[in-house]
Amino acid sequence: MRGLNVILTGLVLVTGPGSAEDEPAPVVGESSEQAVADPGAISLAGVVETREGTKREGAVSIVDGVIRITPGGSDPSAIPLGDIVRLTVERQTSGEPLPSGTQARGALPAPWRNRDLGRTQLPGKVRWREGRFIVSASPRAADERFSAFHLVYTPVEGDCEIQARVVSLANEDEDSYAGIVICDGTTPEHRKAVLGVHPYGEKGVKFRRWGYQGGSSTGRELPSLELPYWVKLVREGYDVTAYHSPDGRRWRMLKVSAGRMRDKQVYVGLAVRAGKSNRLSEAVIDKVSINGEGSEEAEPMLPHVVLRAGSRLAADVLRANRTAFHLGGRWEGRAVTAPQVARLEFFHPLPVELAPLVKGSRPGLLLRSGDFSEGAFESLGEGKLRLGSVLLGPREHSILDEADCLVLRRMAPEPARYRVQTQAGSILLAQRANLRGGKLVLEVAGLGEVQFGVEELKSLGAVE
Repeated sequence: MRGLNVILTGLVLVTGPGSAEDEPAPVVGESSEQAVADPGAISLAGVVETREGTKREGAVSIVDGVIRITPGGSDPSAIPLGDIVRLTVERQTSGEPLPSGTQARGALPAPWRNRDLGRTQLPGKVRWREGRFIVSASPRAADERFSAFHLVYTPVEGDCEIQARVVSLANEDEDSYAGIVICDGTTPEHRKAVLGVHPYGEKGVKFRRWGYQGGSSTGRELPSLELPYWVKLVREGYDVTAYHSPDGRRWRMLKVSAGRMRDKQVYVGLAVRAGKSNRLSEAVIDKVSINGEGSEEAEPMLPHVVLRAGSRLAADVLRANRTAFHLGGRWEGRAVTAPQVARLEFFHPLPVELAPLVKGSRPGLLLRSGDFSEGAFESLGEGKLRLGSVLLGPREHSILDEADCLVLRRMAPEPARYRVQTQAGSILLAQRANLRGGKLVLEVAGLGEVQFGVEELKSLGAVE
């Protein structure tokens, strides 16, 4: 596949009622993880590289304090943990199960992001549910000289293709549209190609192209246009070609836009523009695929709790305050004391250009718009994040619509002997490790002792 394999899934941020400001923080070193699946019910294949330079492949398990590798039709090899340079594990099952009934649904899946491209009368937003993007947009602000729309995007390199189905658009102004976009940046001044479906009026489908020196458009009237309707953009070299279809099978070419997309990396995604209205208008777009890839059955993306010592926990966050972050899901019953947390990333990885804002020199909240709301963290719960400021007073931000990364303090990495990555996306830097009772037992700075079955592991490596 060319470009990026896009995972269509839902971010899970779990929020619980109330604040635990007055509750004592649970002992971090005590392990009370959720039970994991029976290893015997999971097909596991592993590759072990040893300090002697040998490589062994086969079924992998932890037995009697060693890693056991059993090649097909051969005798097993028992390898002590201290002899392993790197272990990688592949499995056929999905990630750790999440507790039912506690998920805050609707957040964008990784690696998708969203923002208003250009100033609008009201901030736009997006929800993702069961394979559908539900995008809400408002008209551009009166003083905005560019054509503004709500953008849902993800980066892709090189030649690429995006297609999607516009299901509905709840704004009957003829200038309103819902569709797809390829652009070389996420500000109004960047080059972009937008293919929009106009369900109302006589425009039908319209292909708009903007360069640094201005823009142009090509449309096709479709008097009998009925939703849902399909659109597709294909980038080859510098050129972008627009296609449309009533059923996703019979494609008609609309226009080739030559020579505009000159950057290696571009951003592809969805675009929704609202015409005359003083409120948010909702569009539903589904069947989104990039380079032919798109799945409604991928694992959910979890927020990442980044510890000061360097580890990253992919974890549900039930609630948090200035004392502790209380976790759920696979980490049910565990709390991390707030001084051990450097930041909480709701969407990751963060864009490179935003990295300096989360280094920890200023505490506060990086917003989805790219702005930084400076202030002291107070609490997280019920879908809201609360900051305090001597000058500005308390402020609340919606986690789903506004929060990108909560910054608490600078990182202070500690030396580690092992680096462990889990199937769910956690990265743990362990000072000590051993094999006990069929588990890998780690001692992690800022977290304490944690245990993992081999079916939870993606990789284990010795840090030189």
